[in-house]
Amino acid sequence: MTLPISGRNLIDLIPQKPPFVLISSLLQVSDAQAVTNFVFENTHPLCNSGKLTIAGLMENIAQTAAAKMGYECNLLGKKIPIGFIGDVRDFSFTKLPVVGEEIETEIVITNQIFDVSIITGSVKLNGEEIANCKMKIFVEPEDKTAKAA
Repeated sequence: MTLPISGRNLIDLIPQKPPFVLISSLLQVSDAQAVTNFVFENTHPLCNSGKLTIAGLMENIAQTAAAKMGYECNLLGKKIPIGFIGDVRDFSFTKLPVVGEEIETEIVITNQIFDVSIITGSVKLNGEEIANCKMKIFVEPEDKTAKAA
């Protein structure tokens, strides 16, 4: 798969499905980093009064991490795992994006311990950071019994 990835190919990389997708394209992936963009419509479930909600910003960060993992698993021919937000720390935001504005989100993996990724996430609008946080994401381990069969 060649970057950028969007549409059906992007949906195939993440466990979330419409209407709860909060990324439009996977733009960059490196060993410890990924960048996505997102443009949303007024009908999105995490849009309220024409603005993306705080929960939407957090989920956008988590889905950026999921897209990175899905992309890497796809390259290796592995099953794409399901991840869960285990902890959010130091979340802050200065504004909520409005319908039609494009946000760009970057995650950096700061630590990886077994099935837990510790990331920092940053959301930018027109190059200005509007939200950031630290997040722990737990990845569902592969079914051990399937390997024994």
